[in-house]
Amino acid sequence: MTFPFDTLKLKKKLTGIGVPVAHAEAVTEALRDSFEHFFHNDRFISVGVKLLHFKVVMKNDLIKWIVGLSFIQVGLYLGIVLSFYGN
Repeated sequence: MTFPFDTLKLKKKLTGIGVPVAHAEAVTEALRDSFEHFFHNDRFISVGVKLLHFKVVMKNDLIKWIVGLSFIQVGLYLGIVLSFYGN
């Protein structure tokens, strides 16, 4: 898995704000190496899978809570309405 990282654009931006060319090249190279190491690591894939699983679990829990609370709300409304019109 590769990460799209434009090293030339970063180098031009750094040199454009006054960073010396040697420093800009060193920073760009260090960032590129760290991105490559991070995205070629298996931990990145497992973190992505865990985040997707967490998202699905949270979505399901949210749906359960919303449906449950809506049933409670309908029950309360019916109780209030029937208490006024039941007499």
